[in-house]
Amino acid sequence: MDWRTVPKVPSSLPLPDMFLNTIHPGSRLLDVGCGEAGIAGIVEMAGGRYMGLDVNFPSLVRAGKNRSVAAGEGGRLPFRDGMFDMVLLRAVLTVLVETPLVLAVLREALRVCRGVLGIQDFLQTWEDSRYAARYEEGLSLGRVRGVFPVRPEGDGGNLLYWARHFTPDELRNLIREAGGRVVHLSEAPAPTRSGNIIRGITLLATA
Repeated sequence: MDWRTVPKVPSSLPLPDMFLNTIHPGSRLLDVGCGEAGIAGIVEMAGGRYMGLDVNFPSLVRAGKNRSVAAGEGGRLPFRDGMFDMVLLRAVLTVLVETPLVLAVLREALRVCRGVLGIQDFLQTWEDSRYAARYEEGLSLGRVRGVFPVRPEGDGGNLLYWARHFTPDELRNLIREAGGRVVHLSEAPAPTRSGNIIRGITLLATA
């Protein structure tokens, strides 16, 4: 799947209180992987100044009618060091899969952030037989633990894209390797793009 040209990038995660409580009047927030900038209104109601960034052109066209958005990749952010008080990565790391790319995106997010980095993503859910089977398939295809192929429902052969679910320790270690540290972390059930409810994680990190 080419995330730049798909008609729409669905968002399944609501903005958590952990993030909202960090937004202060006048604070600048960057939403990496913003899609159609669906959280912009909530951020602005909290007093924040919203900027969205995505690679998906159709979503940016729709979002740009009313919001400040830019085209770009998380691994090469077109912003100066320390430009934002908060940077969000919401269900972004899950579609990067390869560890060097995950680290590149984390380093860039920490570089442009003078405050906190907020991450929402999905955790490995081995207790769910559907996901256990997907993880096992990924392992059988030579991928690291937690990486799996995503296919359309009912279609066993057509690959849409690769996804990755993490463990809390993996995320802590990746953030540490990227030059940051986790300051708050919580786990709670989270809805996926396909509508399944699995383990989810929300965390705040600083450089």
